[in-house]
Amino acid sequence: MAILIFAFSSSIGTAVEVMIQPGESIQSAVNNATSGDEIVISPGNYNENIVITKDNLVIRSESGNPEDTIITASNNASDVFFVDADNIKIMGVSIKGAGIDKAGIILSGALNCTVYNNKITDNALGVYLKNSMYNSVLNNTVAQGKRAINVERSHYNKIINNDISGERFGIYLTASEGNELSENSANMNSNHGIVLESCNNNRLENNTANSNNGYGIYIANSGSNNLTGNTADANVIYGIYFSDSGNSSIANNKAINSTRGIFLLRSGESTVLNNLALNNKDGIRISSGMNSNISGNEVSNNNVSGISLLNSVNCTVNENLLLNNSLGIDLELSNNTVILNNSVREGGRAVSLRDSGYNLVLNNTALNNRYGFYVIRSQWNTLLNNTASTSVNHGIVLVNSTKNNFMNNILNSNGGHGVYLSNSSINTLDNNIASSNSRGIYLISSGGNNILNNTVLGNREYAILLSYCTGNNISGNEASNSGRGIHLSTCQNNVVSRNIITLNSISGIFMSSTSNGNIVFDNYLNNVFNSNVKDGSEGNSWNITKTAGTNIVGGPYIGGNFWAKPDGTGFSQTATDADGDGIADTAYKLQGNNYSDFLPLVGGFAPEQSVTPPTAFNTSSTGTGAGETVVNKTEVNNMENQTEVNKSEINNTESADDSEIETGIDETTEGAE
Repeated sequence: MAILIFAFSSSIGTAVEVMIQPGESIQSAVNNATSGDEIVISPGNYNENIVITKDNLVIRSESGNPEDTIITASNNASDVFFVDADNIKIMGVSIKGAGIDKAGIILSGALNCTVYNNKITDNALGVYLKNSMYNSVLNNTVAQGKRAINVERSHYNKIINNDISGERFGIYLTASEGNELSENSANMNSNHGIVLESCNNNRLENNTANSNNGYGIYIANSGSNNLTGNTADANVIYGIYFSDSGNSSIANNKAINSTRGIFLLRSGESTVLNNLALNNKDGIRISSGMNSNISGNEVSNNNVSGISLLNSVNCTVNENLLLNNSLGIDLELSNNTVILNNSVREGGRAVSLRDSGYNLVLNNTALNNRYGFYVIRSQWNTLLNNTASTSVNHGIVLVNSTKNNFMNNILNSNGGHGVYLSNSSINTLDNNIASSNSRGIYLISSGGNNILNNTVLGNREYAILLSYCTGNNISGNEASNSGRGIHLSTCQNNVVSRNIITLNSISGIFMSSTSNGNIVFDNYLNNVFNSNVKDGSEGNSWNITKTAGTNIVGGPYIGGNFWAKPDGTGFSQTATDADGDGIADTAYKLQGNNYSDFLPLVGGFAPEQSVTPPTAFNTSSTGTGAGETVVNKTEVNNMENQTEVNKSEINNTESADDSEIETGIDETTEGAE
């Protein structure tokens, strides 16, 4: 009797394996099961809807192969599996036939359940998690329905390594947080691959969302989500899209072959890090965002823009590599952004600022683009320590812009101009290097600019050229080894001072017959032909009032210019200075016109580099020795009959029309449905 009692008691609560054969009821086995039982389904076809309300059950196929164990809804108006229990495992079966808004498997208020290695097809909803937590949906194949995996108000679930295709939506989360989506394939769906709406703090890692007719990954009204290592390839609209979803991390993803690769709309405080955005119209785009960081990305072959910011503020674009984009980095209506340490190559405009202000463009390299840095209708920007080389056209372009600063930039070997300013005023170009360009620094229809301390060497046509310009200060520059040094065509009231102008093959300083009221003083000229000033101009001055101060060749007074020649026969090299004040005893008469430098410099030493321009000097054109003129016949240049620079020719260099780069895409909130 004792042995029988022991045997009976030991069997209570012991898990058993219940075998189901075709023709038998899975639901009956569930109803009769106890906690811990395994219901093992033999290969075959089963037609029923199954409701599970008991905890701790396993329902699995005997073979582990879902292809040979098929469960079809007997009533398509109900879910195939309805689970309202905890610790349930459904594994290795095919599930099909749930109709409108019904699921192949629904977990309702369930905890710690596992849906593993199933084939779930032809259901409106494949796997549906509703108000459920800590569940795992692993290694399933889901196809041909409305939503493959639908997660609603469910948290801390794992959705891993599922293969999804042919659905309207692949994986769809609403009002859920703390979930992990990883290693899933959500491809070739009629709308979007993966959708998050009103979801926070979820992780999407190493998923693929390819060839969907809408978006690869669509995230709206969600915050603090982390996307890492995902691939969104060949989606019809966007690869990865955020709308009103801030404080997110988007890192090491691939967004390729779509209309837009990665797009953030009103989704600030986000990080876009180390992604690949390739072969899209727009690679990475931030619209109406703030305080976002776009760093370390590779952005290539995008035919509208590489990295673009529209109506955004306080962002950082840092250490990105951009290749062959129509616009490399483009800011439009965007302010207070830092563009730092980027490499932009072989595209259209490397860095473009449109209607944007208070931005810092620092330490960027632009090589082999159509243009290096292009600024239009913008103000209060600073371009510092950048390099623009081997551009097809120009290194820096400034159009219809004011109060910008360009400092310490290197602008070499560009097919057009090193720097090009058009209709722009009150800008400063300071301490830049412009060499081996067609033209070094070029201003047209621009006034009130400061061109200071620049090194402009070895340019094929002009070192510094001004056309139709008024009130600019050209001081402290080195304009040498070019065709023409400093060239003024139809220019008024500009100051040209303290420049080193040497070894230019055609002329040192040129003034057209329509250039009036300019002041030229304290320059060092050492060219075969130092000046070419056309008859007809009025009011130009070639010296200021004699003023105590160190002049450009080290003398004690500032007055006129130092007129040298490479062979040592220049006026300032041979003139006398009886009183030793560094001013010649006689005036220097410019050839071919009625102008004289009344206070030409002598003595001192040839400057070796650009020096600081003088300030606060009296710019009166009279000086001592006004009645004495000396004609130096070697100054006459019979070889040059330079005509004025034609304004229409200059304007043809670059149109200010931006229509070529407008996207035409309406950036408004787009519903996932």
